Amino acid sequence: MRPVVSVLMPVYNGAAYLDSSIGCVVSQTFSNWELIVLDDGSTDDSHSILTRWAGSESRIRMFSKTNDPKGNVARNIALMCREAKGEYAFYMSQDDTMDADCLERLVARARELDADIVLPDMLLKYADGTCSTWPCSYPPEGDHTQVISPRRAFFLSVDFTIHGFGLVRLRLMADKRNDTRYYDSDEYNSRMQFLWANRVAFAHTTFYYYQGNPDAVTRKFSMRRFQRLETALLIKDAFEKEFTDHRQRGKLMCQLMHFYIDTTLLLFVHEPQLSPDERRHVASVFRKFERQVSFKGYRREVLRHLNSYEQSFACCHFIFGTTRPFSRLYRIIHRLRKNRKG
Repeated sequence: MRPVVSVLMPVYNGAAYLDSSIGCVVSQTFSNWELIVLDDGSTDDSHSILTRWAGSESRIRMFSKTNDPKGNVARNIALMCREAKGEYAFYMSQDDTMDADCLERLVARARELDADIVLPDMLLKYADGTCSTWPCSYPPEGDHTQVISPRRAFFLSVDFTIHGFGLVRLRLMADKRNDTRYYDSDEYNSRMQFLWANRVAFAHTTFYYYQGNPDAVTRKFSMRRFQRLETALLIKDAFEKEFTDHRQRGKLMCQLMHFYIDTTLLLFVHEPQLSPDERRHVASVFRKFERQVSFKGYRREVLRHLNSYEQSFACCHFIFGTTRPFSRLYRIIHRLRKNRKG
C-alpha cells in the first residue's frame, strides 16, 4: 500500500539525537507513513543506529551517500524525493521532534480542505527540554481555522511571519523548479512551494525545531554561509514578480536588510581567518547584492524594524553603499556592548 506521508530526514553525525527523532516518527498515531533517512557520510555511530532502526521497522528506508562538503539541505531533499512514495512529504532534521498526533492532524486537515500545504505550530526546543516561541510559531492571529491563498502565504513567509516546516504535497517538494545551488536554497524553495500550492492551512499540533545541537550546520562557520545573499536575491526576484505595490515591497526590503546585516556580521567575525582568495570571493558576493538591491524610498521603514545595533550598519550601507569596510566599527560597538553587559 502506498504511504500517505514520506518523512524525509537527512543525517550527518546525528547519533546523539536519532533515537529521539526517529522514535517520535515511529510513535505517531497516524501509521501510514514511510521514513526515508539519508546518511550523508556520517563518521559517528549514525549509520549503525539507522541500520538498527531500519532492521526493526519496515516503514523505515535507509540510503547512504558520500558526504559532499559543498552539499546542502536542498540537494539532500531532492535525492530523498526521488525515493519517496508518499502523497505528501514532511521534512525534519535529525534532531527535531513532533507531537505524537502531528502527522494525524496534518493529514486530516489536508484531506478536509484539499490543501497542498498544512503547517503545524513550531516551537524552538533546547537541550534542557525547555521551549520558546518565534513570531512564526503560530498562525497569524493564532487562528488555526484560516485557509490562506498561495500569494498570501508567500508574502507572509518572506519575513518569517509563517514558517516553512509542514506537510507538503510531494509533487511540490520534488518540483524541478526547486533550487539546489546554495547553502540555504531550502529557504527559497519552501517559500516558492507556498506560491505553487493550491491553498495553505494550519493544524493545532506542534513541531519542535531543536536548538541545542552545537554541531548543527547553522552554528558552524563555512564559506557557504555567505551564499545567503545569493538566496536573498532569488527571493527578491520572486517577490517582485508577484508584488509591485510600494507598501507590500516594504516587507521585502526590511527582510533583505536583515539578511544583509546578518551576513555582514558573519564576515566581520570570521574575516581574520579568510584567505585572500576567500576575501575576494566574499567581496564579489556582497557587490552583487549591493548592485541589485536599492533601499531608496524604504530607509525609514527599514530602520524602524531594526534595533540600534543593526541601525548603525544599515546607516553605513545607506551612506556608503556597503558595510564591508566597517569591521573596525563592529569591533568598537561589540566592545562597548560587552562592557555594558559586564
